[in-house]
Amino acid sequence: MNFSEALQKYKDLYLFHHLDGRVLFRLMDYASYKSARYVMLTYPNFKFDIEDEIWEKYVVEHTLPNAKDDLGAGIVTTVAQLILYLSCPQSIDGINEQLAEARTLLSDAREQAIIAVCEAFPTYTPEIVEKMSWQTITRRLAQSEQILKRELAFQSPASQPPSDSDRIFERLEEFTDTAVDFSKVNNELYNEEFGAPAGDFNLKNIRG
Repeated sequence: MNFSEALQKYKDLYLFHHLDGRVLFRLMDYASYKSARYVMLTYPNFKFDIEDEIWEKYVVEHTLPNAKDDLGAGIVTTVAQLILYLSCPQSIDGINEQLAEARTLLSDAREQAIIAVCEAFPTYTPEIVEKMSWQTITRRLAQSEQILKRELAFQSPASQPPSDSDRIFERLEEFTDTAVDFSKVNNELYNEEFGAPAGDFNLKNIRG
């Protein structure tokens, strides 16, 4: 497994550690998450089928001794539920916490530069700019100053990359089979609403 290439391709990668090996997986996009949750909530008999599909689609690689169909009891369910759990906040507080964490990233001058380029070039998205070399981004940033008619200056302490910024594992979080209370997560999966975070997360609102 080339972790550097995998991180570039999937952006968000997670490691699940089991006594017999590790499972590297990516997260679901929101549309896929909603579809999976809807089926699991509305048709509980399909729970294990959905978990198998999640494993097949979102597990990038694993070092467990057997193929999926021959793994120990509960491993596929545990990983699939963890993917669901991490792919979308499970409460309003979770949404607020993730938003607060995302805001802190914007203090990084490199993130501010990407925003400025997107502002000057409306057809660009952050994902497009991130695919550019830093030299090209800098050139686009200078062009942005001309388009926006203002000089861009970055004076925050975050302007300096951290000393270990080249570590490819800085975005790779690890979990063990005891890191998440899956009995609680499994109960919540059948009692929470996955729509707009405007009230209580209840199944009764799922079709509203």
